[in-house]
Amino acid sequence: MKHRAKQGLLLALCTLFVLYCGCKAKGTGCATATAQGCNGPVEVTVTADNGKILSVELGNHHETPEVAQAAMEQVTQDIVERQSLAVDTVAGATESCRAVAEAAKTCLLSLGFDEDALYVTLNAPKQPEETPVSSYDVVVVGSGGAGLSAAITAAQSGARVVVLEKLAGVGGNTVRSTALYNCVDDALQHPLGIYDSEEIFFQETFEGGHEMAKPELVRILTSQADEGMRFLEEQGLQFDTVIDNCLGGAHDRGHYSLAHAGTDYIEVLQTACDRLGVTIVLETAAKELIVDDGRVCGVRAVCRGEKQEYRAARGVVLATGGFGYNVEMRMKYDHTLTGDLLCSNSPGSTGDGILMAQAVGANLIGMEYIELYPLGDVATGGLRNSIPNVINRGIFVNTLGERFIREDAGRDDLSRTILEQPDGFIYVITDDDCTVRQSERDYLEGLVLMGEVVRADSLDELADALGFERDVLKATVEAYNLAVEKQSDSIFGRQTLLNALDTPPFYANARKPTVHHTLGGVEIDTYARVLSEAGQPIPGLYAAGEVTGGIHGANRLGGNSFPDIIVFGRIAGLSAAQCR
Repeated sequence: MKHRAKQGLLLALCTLFVLYCGCKAKGTGCATATAQGCNGPVEVTVTADNGKILSVELGNHHETPEVAQAAMEQVTQDIVERQSLAVDTVAGATESCRAVAEAAKTCLLSLGFDEDALYVTLNAPKQPEETPVSSYDVVVVGSGGAGLSAAITAAQSGARVVVLEKLAGVGGNTVRSTALYNCVDDALQHPLGIYDSEEIFFQETFEGGHEMAKPELVRILTSQADEGMRFLEEQGLQFDTVIDNCLGGAHDRGHYSLAHAGTDYIEVLQTACDRLGVTIVLETAAKELIVDDGRVCGVRAVCRGEKQEYRAARGVVLATGGFGYNVEMRMKYDHTLTGDLLCSNSPGSTGDGILMAQAVGANLIGMEYIELYPLGDVATGGLRNSIPNVINRGIFVNTLGERFIREDAGRDDLSRTILEQPDGFIYVITDDDCTVRQSERDYLEGLVLMGEVVRADSLDELADALGFERDVLKATVEAYNLAVEKQSDSIFGRQTLLNALDTPPFYANARKPTVHHTLGGVEIDTYARVLSEAGQPIPGLYAAGEVTGGIHGANRLGGNSFPDIIVFGRIAGLSAAQCR
């Protein structure tokens, strides 16, 4: 009897303890949950005390760090700051942000929070009563080559111009590029035995894009590239005296700036903007186009957390680049371009301009055409750390040491075939004849010292370093050298057979495809006016550069992006200044 009484007393005490802890636990404690993100589950841990959210912390996830990490961390901070799940997602990482909020919701519900109260914002950020308004003739959104060219041309036409840039520095993708500018140039080409014409340029560009581009836009690109080059020289850009053919190109018509880098372009264009009184505003993200009585007349933006309005009396030029860094957006149009693929683009390439234009009725064209650059850096996806001239004076081998495609194929064919190879990456191999320029030799030596490039005194030594069978690599090189000797590649049909690999030392480095250029975007006409879904120009709205579609078609020839941004940037700036 006493034993039963003790059991009853113990049960009662346990019940009281559970009830007490249950009351205390409502809105108090720590919980972990997951929700599906863009690339898999996103884990979140929430800590709360008496109905107050103390912390929201990210756990394990597979979202792309460069694209999603900062955005996801911002959401966790906003939830704590606002004490609410009523927080904004970030363009380019929408699904990742939603996963954070959804996992946090699961945690909060398990801790006893009221679901209806989770979306009540207790600490909403204060907004200014009135949004500051700045007035200009032309507002340019984006400060890459297209945006700065548009700004200069508009200013030269007498317009007051402002350039909005969401990042902390100018340049966009232009500043990251190796900057080869395709242009017919008899003065440099003819002495080298290269015969070219605007008609050949047009045909190769149109056919290289699988005849999916708008012919009238291709014609402008190829016929005005020389004028664009003169424009750059007028701004102070100096070109090298060499002619080259970029990977995926079709003719030796590529011009380099002296430094062989996009930084040259941006420096002279920015200087020209300063000289002409163009205002450049950094860390200012355009969010929405302002439309008044059917005409685009400005941009709503956010500058360091503060709302701003920039009014355009004549027009707005979108030069915001593509959407290569927006994993969700690119997967919408090509589901194979997942977040595990690296990207050579600026982090600002998230499709903002395309989405803003679409919101006011712009037609989109060619969005499914997304170009991979075949030879990206295996670690970063960037275009740097590559052996000089290896494209024309080397071979591509897979991880078995075998050639697998003609090295002068189009970028789309190269990228697709490389991804099909064992391990999804390849090695580019050349010999000591890859260059006679001392600056390039110094650069190559630096890559060897950095561990980016393998150097070997024999093919056997190179095979050992790369993990190849010696006989396989030697057979591969011998077959290629015979093709060079006969000037006929009977196995793969390569046309550029410039250099036998017979002069040690030999060099190799690993490369893999990287998301490089989104060929689709807003549709424009020959005046760079943005077209509506009905095919009519949207008054006051213009676009240039990678934000547009229809210029390159389904594949872009190497070296064509630079004349694109300069030629159409100038057209857009002039059209906006003249209210065409």
